[in-house]
Amino acid sequence: MKMENYEAFVGFDLSKIPLSTVAQKIMSAMHSGDLVESKNWRESEKTAEVVKKSSVKNSVVLEDGKNQSLGKKNLSSFTSQTSRASVKLSSQFSSIRLTDQLSTDQKQKDINLLAPSSCLIPQCNQEASVLQKLEHKRKYSLKENINNENKGSMNLKRKHITYNNSSEKTSKHMALEEDADEVGLYLNSGNSRAFKNHFCDIRYLDDLEKSQLIEMLKQAVALALTLIYKDGSTQLRADQALVSPVKGIVMLLQSHTEGSSGPLDASASYCVLEEGFTPSDQFIYIKTELSCIWSQEQEAHSQFARDVLFQILKCKCPVICFNAKDFVRTVLQFFGDDGSWKHVADFVGLDPRIAAWLIDPSDAAPSFEDLVAKYLENSITVKVSSTYGNSSRNIVNQNVCANLRILYRLTMGLCSQLKIYGLWQLFCTLELPLIPILAVMESHNIQVNKDEMERTSAVLGSRLKELEQEAHFVAGEQFLITSNNQLREILFGKLKLHLLRPRETLPKTGLQGHLSTSEAMLNVLQNFHPLPKIILEYRQVHKIKSTFVDGLLACMKKGSISSTWNQTGTVTGRLSAKRPNIQGISKHPIQITKPQNFKGKEDDILTISPRTMFVSSEGHTFLAADFSQIELRILAHLSGDPELLKLFQESERDDVFSTLTSQWKDIPSECVTHVEREQTKKVVYSVVYGAGKERLAACLGVTVQEAARFLESFLQKYKKIKDFAQATIARCHQTGYVASIMGRRRPLPRIRAQDQQLRAQAERQAVNFVVQGSAADLCKMAMIHIFAAVATSPTLTARLVAQIHDELLFEVEDSQVPEFSGAPEGEPECRPLVGTLGASAGGPRPSAQPTSC
Repeated sequence: MKMENYEAFVGFDLSKIPLSTVAQKIMSAMHSGDLVESKNWRESEKTAEVVKKSSVKNSVVLEDGKNQSLGKKNLSSFTSQTSRASVKLSSQFSSIRLTDQLSTDQKQKDINLLAPSSCLIPQCNQEASVLQKLEHKRKYSLKENINNENKGSMNLKRKHITYNNSSEKTSKHMALEEDADEVGLYLNSGNSRAFKNHFCDIRYLDDLEKSQLIEMLKQAVALALTLIYKDGSTQLRADQALVSPVKGIVMLLQSHTEGSSGPLDASASYCVLEEGFTPSDQFIYIKTELSCIWSQEQEAHSQFARDVLFQILKCKCPVICFNAKDFVRTVLQFFGDDGSWKHVADFVGLDPRIAAWLIDPSDAAPSFEDLVAKYLENSITVKVSSTYGNSSRNIVNQNVCANLRILYRLTMGLCSQLKIYGLWQLFCTLELPLIPILAVMESHNIQVNKDEMERTSAVLGSRLKELEQEAHFVAGEQFLITSNNQLREILFGKLKLHLLRPRETLPKTGLQGHLSTSEAMLNVLQNFHPLPKIILEYRQVHKIKSTFVDGLLACMKKGSISSTWNQTGTVTGRLSAKRPNIQGISKHPIQITKPQNFKGKEDDILTISPRTMFVSSEGHTFLAADFSQIELRILAHLSGDPELLKLFQESERDDVFSTLTSQWKDIPSECVTHVEREQTKKVVYSVVYGAGKERLAACLGVTVQEAARFLESFLQKYKKIKDFAQATIARCHQTGYVASIMGRRRPLPRIRAQDQQLRAQAERQAVNFVVQGSAADLCKMAMIHIFAAVATSPTLTARLVAQIHDELLFEVEDSQVPEFSGAPEGEPECRPLVGTLGASAGGPRPSAQPTSC
């Protein structure tokens, strides 16, 4: 279905959703180059042409008047051009010389426009900075530079670089040795100032260099960055499970090179200094780990690091990061103050993992190495570093920087693929703006009533023991109630309950063909013996205790929880959560009946409301914005069924499913019972989710044959739904994939399988994806719009704390609840924020109301 056809349904054109200013600039920057990757570009990057050699005669004169001769280098020739100087490295010459060809006035005029390399080159008419002296092999200790910057420096020895053009290239790098104390200049060393020709640590920049770095960030063409951890690993590591505290951020700053329009210029020929490096590369290290001992130097570094990170967040060029959400969350933690989350609202980072997931949604959590192997040529080798225990820091640092170049190439290639598959608009409009939203959600903790949870856990544990004793009593023997094999032996071997339904086709296990002990089977048998009913209640109580109560307690830290949100965890585009899975916590109260053994005494009913265990911050209220029956509304629109559309085109109903039941079964709405309403609801969602008759039977507590009759009756009443499903399946057979309203794709190769079961499964998945994927698109769009509205508001401070399928949960200041929820208070012309997301007749309508959670 075309996106423009959905305009009337939702009230605006999804294909023309207004982007933030930064997002528009990102798209403009990406469109300025040829995103369709060509073989010529790959080949030119491998065999870069050497820039025409030019001899340079004038020597560099340092502040102390001494000529500093640099060690011989065995490098392929390259030239880095700046507005005031030219630096040439050649295998034919033994030193680097600087030619100053501009007048003094011109130098002063261009001082703020120096290219990245000029930040490392001392100017002839001013004192050399610490970093500049280092770059000219002048080594000072930190203490000496703080106390007396004019002290004599130590002599540094330069190791020669070997350059090998053979297929088995050795690692090429410059290593500086310090004669005095042999302290290595490592990225993760507390004493590091700069490493290699193209590296700098912002802690050791002087005021001029700091201003130059900020200017470089403003004029950068692209940034590629990664978090580096205390053990030396990065986000680009192979094992994603190994996580160490974040130490800092390493950033590749890509600037314009002469003769090219930028890194997206497909015809550009890069001059390669080392494997994966070009003359315009700058690698910047930003330490985010703060020492527990306060000092003026640390305070100054912290402030400048904030300035650098803030500049990255509002950068106009593409910012590339693998798992960009972790980067944003790290920045938020470094900023610290509670209001800093609004600073990241406009950040748009290109995440190759999300791009790859849009192309192949079945591959939800690939590593960086997996993506490189899948989308780049086989000759590319990812240098995934081990920790410091297995590898020297110098090697680790080289690998990090080489991988950042690979990360850049990988992302550019994936962006090209997104355009080819028609996913570029979805990527920029929906998925990228969601990255800072999820990071903000993870950085906010939800308080939990620990005492109430522990009390509830104890009550549920006591009930489980009672149910276990009851099960042993009615079974006539003790058995492990959680063992399916032992339960099967009791139900069918000893009690032989399956013989009581000889004409029914009872559910069986898939592999071995044993009679099942599933919920569907127990629902069928519960009228013939008390044991199945006891087992059903035991499983319900056990799930509540393990998931809703004990699961939350295990994830609590200092009286609160914060879920980890996964943007690429599902094939439908829905968000998923873990540690804890807050999406699995029911918003409806759960009742557990405890029967009494005494005549005339009523059964005890235990009511558990899992969300009441969450506590809003002082002076705040939880507010829920819920899309009312979004999937049913989308199904009505996509199918065009007149009876379903009538439900939403007329005045708002108090209960859609009661009305639907009345339509379906042709009975007055006031005569619809709760059981009939729930039955209708489960039938509808079995159609939406592509559940088969077996799953529906388990949900309804009926036989498979009865469930099949319910489905057939429903589809006969609403014939357009069946037509929509058949058309979707036919289109999938033709193209091999299905698409949501906003163009999200899911390839289904099994749609053409010879095996009938595999083919039927793919057909159900096709219908399910179109509805669920479209619902996910609209829910994400709602998150983005509300988040942007609050972020740009000078007064609103509401925090989005959770997304539970079609429900958004906010924590709002008590004084702002009327304005945020759209209550008719305050100024008459005040438009409710949540209400602006409402759709025209037939579209999803979010409702907002205060809630306990």
